[in-house]
Amino acid sequence: MDNTKNLLELLIKELILLYEYSEKPSRFPIEYHSGLEVLQDDNISKSFIEKKSNKKEDFSPPDYEFENQNNMKYKNFQKFQPQNIIRNKDNTYTYTPLEKIYPSIFQCIRDLTRRFSIEDLLTAFTWQEFEQFIASALDHYGYHAFRTFRYTINKKRHEVDVVARERNVILYIDAKRWNSKTANESTLIKAAQEQFQRAKRLILNPTIAGRLLQKLHFPINQKKFKSCRIYSIILVSSNMKENLIADGVAVLDFAHFNEFLNNFQSIKNNLKYVKLSKVVFQKKLI
Repeated sequence: MDNTKNLLELLIKELILLYEYSEKPSRFPIEYHSGLEVLQDDNISKSFIEKKSNKKEDFSPPDYEFENQNNMKYKNFQKFQPQNIIRNKDNTYTYTPLEKIYPSIFQCIRDLTRRFSIEDLLTAFTWQEFEQFIASALDHYGYHAFRTFRYTINKKRHEVDVVARERNVILYIDAKRWNSKTANESTLIKAAQEQFQRAKRLILNPTIAGRLLQKLHFPINQKKFKSCRIYSIILVSSNMKENLIADGVAVLDFAHFNEFLNNFQSIKNNLKYVKLSKVVFQKKLI
């Protein structure tokens, strides 16, 4: 009986997914299997560790053999020179040694990770470009995403670096272009707590919440709207020693962001979320 119920639930999820994307085949979610696979064909496995009191919980054990193979490959990489990235007036990017022009930051970084490690490569880009790269990557995964969402609640100004939506799940992302020394555990935990508070304050104003959903291309139908769940995430550009869950907020580096997205259904039970159940949609966004 339990097996039949599980199979039915799985079938329903797949049918919902098919319906959601049936009119937009280009946005059908792409199933990757590693943190860097959106950028290159690597397989890297890392564990997410919950930091709560002294309790640690592994969601997936690291594949040390695969990690060692990957580290050996990185030793053969050239040393990346940030000055080799040229920003053109038409918003394209050029990698000068190859004189190759890329139409977007996403395509530029994705291509160059075949030559350089993602951590070294991201040092060439500003924090604004890092945020744009995250938004472009999420769009590539099948999310609706945009960068820089500002709002004021109770006279207090808030800003979220990147916001993304996939069905009724909203990701509230705080992008940190920090190095491994800056991204210490206590600083990251504080950032995680602040990000969660930003999400909690959003639901105090249904009009602002509705504006956010409209920017995320949420179908406007006040009568049928039930709720959304907002998950806070801290995303760091440099490699971290370990990905963790701090006070219910995921804290990870970009190299393992895709792995997090692929395993989100199993990880989300360990994450805190803010339930958005009341919104006011506007006929026309300002």
